[in-house]
Amino acid sequence: MRVAADPDPASPADLVRRIEHIALAQGFDLGEVRTRSGWDAGAEVSTDRGTVVVSPCAEDSFCIRILRHRGFASSEGWTNDLVAAVGAANLWHQGGSLRELHDRFPFMSWSELAQAFEDGDPAPAKWRELLSSEWHLRDRPFLMAAHAHPQLRRFWPDISHRSLTLCRTPFDLESGLVKIWPLEEGRYRVTMYPGEFWREVSSLSVALEVAAACFASVPDS
Repeated sequence: MRVAADPDPASPADLVRRIEHIALAQGFDLGEVRTRSGWDAGAEVSTDRGTVVVSPCAEDSFCIRILRHRGFASSEGWTNDLVAAVGAANLWHQGGSLRELHDRFPFMSWSELAQAFEDGDPAPAKWRELLSSEWHLRDRPFLMAAHAHPQLRRFWPDISHRSLTLCRTPFDLESGLVKIWPLEEGRYRVTMYPGEFWREVSSLSVALEVAAACFASVPDS
């Protein structure tokens, strides 16, 4: 006769069951709690402000992350108290703010950029982050020139492989995206999405003007 194995408390399915039991006991309405696979396997809860992910960590602790967009966490923290983790998920699900989340659950931290998202104007905070980053020290003159352009500094910036991307709406390619690529001999290429526009120019100042014209050619939705 085969003996059923004990549930694995670290498995996503068992974690979902434990969270559902805690939510029921606490009178929380989390909606559907789903399993999550991948490097951060665990349980997840969808909200209108992103996804709350609870993942088992070492030494019987749990990592809680609130993912506004893929790759960007509004808040994260670690605790060995699963009841507290579920409470944090519930507070966010019910519309609590980042400050309320930290006040109630001090293990949950958040950044200036996350606060800027909540306040509704994240682009200036993202510019400050990039301009002060030692990681992007080599690109700082490029970033400073783009930020100094009055029509471009209001867009959401990001930089990767030395190319600067500007978006009307963070993480939303369809809202309008312009990319400026440094080339050899001081030349630049400007591309725009949606669409197939691209143009090579002889200087950064011209590239910035072309980028501004790209945004001006497509009205805000």
